[in-house]
Amino acid sequence: RSTEQTGNMMSWDSLLICLLIEMTIATVGTDVTLTCNYDAEYYGRLSVCWGRGPIPNRGCANEVIRSDGTSVTSRLSERYLLLGSMGEGDVSLTIRQVEEGDSGIYGCRVDIPGWFNDFKHQITLTVNAGETSKNNHRKKEKQQLCSF
Repeated sequence: RSTEQTGNMMSWDSLLICLLIEMTIATVGTDVTLTCNYDAEYYGRLSVCWGRGPIPNRGCANEVIRSDGTSVTSRLSERYLLLGSMGEGDVSLTIRQVEEGDSGIYGCRVDIPGWFNDFKHQITLTVNAGETSKNNHRKKEKQQLCSF
């Protein structure tokens, strides 16, 4: 399970891929923030994208917002915001006035240079009808899945 590349031997046996998975519940009409953070002190400012659906091998599926590490470069709607301090690695997605149709899987991908280095954080958002109050949301579960 190894490959030769330009005379060097590279072993795939030690390749570790991790995906952080989280579940968040929100109430219709509130703002919700889906967290995504990386070590900006170590890596510097990196580009990031958020998409809907499982995180693919490259990029973001059904992209809703993208940043070059300094500012937002594209967004699907004005409801999608990156309000955290990007310079400190906070690239959390805020969705304004969530609707039941916003329920589903969201994926944050931070483009870390090198092969298979990207940080991936997947969040399942459930939006429930009910009494509205500002920022009425809670994290239900968080787990990290790694494979070799």
